[in-house]
This record gives sequence, structure tokens and C-alpha cells, in this order.
Amino acid sequence: MMDRRQFLVVAPTFLLARPAFAQSRRSSKGVTRQALPLVNALRVEAGRDEVIFDPVLERAALEWSKEQALRGKISHRNFKRRMRQAGIRSPAAENVAYGQDNVKAVIRAWHGSRGHRRNMLGIYNRMGVAVAQNTNSDNRPYWTMILSV
Repeated sequence: MMDRRQFLVVAPTFLLARPAFAQSRRSSKGVTRQALPLVNALRVEAGRDEVIFDPVLERAALEWSKEQALRGKISHRNFKRRMRQAGIRSPAAENVAYGQDNVKAVIRAWHGSRGHRRNMLGIYNRMGVAVAQNTNSDNRPYWTMILSV
């Protein structure tokens, strides 16, 4: 049994403890639905078919956004392995970014990058987009878009 002195030492620790990852001001819920009309407008303009929402891709994007937020840096590390683990076996592509304040800004940034634009306008017909922040650092948003067929 814990005596009072032990409790006084432990209690403040619980009050100060925060998870390494938390979504503070921004929720990832609905990010794909916000991105769809923006991406589809670019695709239609380029003569491509529209992409549709895919919850599996969105979940995979959220997991990777959380991981990047925890690490404090963006990367495409282990993309093929992550896709296999998520059950995504078809051709797929990934865009990552950080720092943009909203969906429109991140789509604009990806569109301005040749490789990211190529992914958005590629052969894909399904999409998931997510964002995560690490509230233990600078609250910078980490974005992930995954496209697949």
C-alpha cells in the first residue's frame, strides 16, 4: 500500500504527464473529405478521373502522420512495408509535408512540387489524407496523403 509521502511524489507526475502525441487544435477527422474536392479539381483539370475516399488509406495516413509528429521529421521510410501491414497491396504513392496550417495550403504545396503533383495526378483512384501534431514540441502539423488503386 502506498503511504501518503509516496502519493505526494507520484501524484504530480500524473498531473504533468502528457502523451507524446496529441492532436491539439486540429483533428484529423474529415481531412480526406476536405481534400477530395481540391485534389479532384486538379485531377479533372489535368484530364484524370476523380479519386474517392478510402478509410483504410486514411487510417494508414493517420498512423504515419502520428509517427512523423512523434519523431519531429517527415520521411517515406518503410513505405512498402507500411502499406503491406495496412493491407494495401496495390500500387500506391505517398505525399508527406509539415507546417501547413490547413488542407488547402498542403494541397497547394504538393501541387507546386513536381513529384508530389505526379502522385496526386497519377493512376490512382482512392485516397486518404491525415494530419497529426506533437503537442510536446512546436505543434507543427505533419501531413500524409496516400493514394492507391
